[in-house]
Amino acid sequence: MEELHVHEYDEPDDSSPFTNGTGPRSSKLKSRSDGAVFLSLGLLSVFLLARLISFIVFYHNSVGGSAADLSTIKANLTERLRASEDKLSSVSEERDLLNTNLTNLTKEMDRRQSLSNQSECLSL
Repeated sequence: MEELHVHEYDEPDDSSPFTNGTGPRSSKLKSRSDGAVFLSLGLLSVFLLARLISFIVFYHNSVGGSAADLSTIKANLTERLRASEDKLSSVSEERDLLNTNLTNLTKEMDRRQSLSNQSECLSL
């Protein structure tokens, strides 16, 4: 009977987890771990895809908002530019009028001064 015990220990037990990986239990463990790996990778892929989509939506919203802001700013600047051009035109017209008045007043002053000089010459 002692030989039987020795003989039992000599033969590999297929249900032992410490076999060389060819038994039915090790193939079940391997398929379970493979399934867990595939499940983990699948969940990770879904999570990463969801994050990517959320970043794309966030970026699109921020760019869309920025485009609207830029459009408003452009409209405001265009309006200010037109107002400045109108003001510049008005100031230029006023300057031209003042220059014309200055020229006329200078001519009038020169004429009066020459008349004054003539009258002084005649009085002497």
